Amino acid sequence: MQSGRSASACHGQGYGDGVTHLRAGRNEARVIAYAIVMDTPRDLPAVLYKYMPAERSTIFDNWLIRFTQPKALNDPFEMRPHIAGYSTPEEVREIATRRWEEHARERYDAMVRERAGHGQPVPYDTFRARIEHHRTPQIEAALLRAPEHNAAMAAHIDELMNKSIGVLSLCEHADSLLMWPHYGDCHRGFVIAFDASAPFFHQATPPAHVNASPEEAAQFAEEYGRLRYIRYREDRPSVVVTDMPFDTIMTKGKAWEYEGERRMLMPPDYANVKLPPHQGLPVCLFAVPPSSVKTILLGCNADNDLLARALTLRARPETQHIGIAKARVDEQHFRLHFEAVP
Repeated sequence: MQSGRSASACHGQGYGDGVTHLRAGRNEARVIAYAIVMDTPRDLPAVLYKYMPAERSTIFDNWLIRFTQPKALNDPFEMRPHIAGYSTPEEVREIATRRWEEHARERYDAMVRERAGHGQPVPYDTFRARIEHHRTPQIEAALLRAPEHNAAMAAHIDELMNKSIGVLSLCEHADSLLMWPHYGDCHRGFVIAFDASAPFFHQATPPAHVNASPEEAAQFAEEYGRLRYIRYREDRPSVVVTDMPFDTIMTKGKAWEYEGERRMLMPPDYANVKLPPHQGLPVCLFAVPPSSVKTILLGCNADNDLLARALTLRARPETQHIGIAKARVDEQHFRLHFEAVP
């Protein structure tokens, strides 16, 4: 990526010259905001950005934004750690041993029922001793077959993820020469600059329109409603079902590090609006307060229609505070600058 800074710089080592967002006042320009890069990757920038194609300018009217299920995202590894098994080898052996004992009891009970009225059955301990020599080889055979179930377990986990998680992906920087073509419609779209300190991004309780139970509210407080840092690794996380740390689903491959992503999770069922399924999954839209928006940044290839749509924000009391700027290509370097729209 040749944008005047390395990918690592987007994660806490400084922006170099950076970019300034300006908004034209009556006779002056004043600084609106720019993401402050903190000292460590885990610190929260002051501003986070959402890249969008021009057709999504409908958000200027309804302020509904999609929280996307993992399956509908563009990374086939999204929230899909490698499932190495149900549990640790020791726990799997313990489970197999317990299941063998349960099966032995079931076989004995079935034998007793079949021989009812034909004399006193042998005691269970005697029956158990007769089949003891099968115990070890049958348990070992079950352990060898255990990996056969991994694919089915992984598919079940995928299904649960897509039912319970919607993702809002935001970016730490607004001038990425890769993000603009990938998510901003080849610089024809726009970027929304969000105030990362806005209450919308720090929800401790379910939305007011949701009639959540105490258990659901507790789960929401633990897993949803706040911004999270993405970890980038060369190796795909490998987990067992009984020990799957939350961090493993917040891990992406190193190839995605240029995105500098922060994400927020919400339960799809809590959406304000649900549109008909796309790619087999409902489109879940959440209402984001316009007060959480600082600036609309238009791409350098944005047309006049998109500019006109953005300028309508100045006519509405709830969006008059939102700055509008447009990208300009640097004449000498691989870099973008944002200039206020008068």
